Amino acid sequence: MNLIRVTEREEIKALSLLAKEIWTECYSEILSAGQIEYMTDKFLSLIAVTEQIEKEGYEYYFLQQEGAIAGFTAFKPETDSLFLSKLYVKKDRRKGGLDSFVMNYLEERCRQDNLSYIWLTVNVNNHNAINAYKKKGFVIFKDECTDIGGGYVMDDHFMKKLITT
Repeated sequence: MNLIRVTEREEIKALSLLAKEIWTECYSEILSAGQIEYMTDKFLSLIAVTEQIEKEGYEYYFLQQEGAIAGFTAFKPETDSLFLSKLYVKKDRRKGGLDSFVMNYLEERCRQDNLSYIWLTVNVNNHNAINAYKKKGFVIFKDECTDIGGGYVMDDHFMKKLITT
């Protein structure tokens, strides 16, 4: 397993295509096709990801397993925490340990950077992800429904995990 940093235009384009594939797999039972399209265009397009990397401090990585790209992750170090923005794995690569690999990396990164906790948002209806994060030690600390435009909302749990030194 390996993380490959995404920085170049062609890598970002490939990541955007991968995001549409994985989001369709993950969210087709929770969100409408229209909302999936809207959200991937708004948050995971070439332009959106480029801006997040260049102007907002996000780091994007492909997840590589057995020589193949199996998913991607994105996070943003903050003052005292690390925001895990995205962690998506292809359907046929789930349950292969990539989530644990990424979490171990993020926890070590927090220790190196003296960050107190990792936090994330997850759709309130994404029960598989919620349960997976709970198994990793995350707890729900608030809920929020955010208007994202286009007639859509994000209805999310906010979860966090304290990092021990």
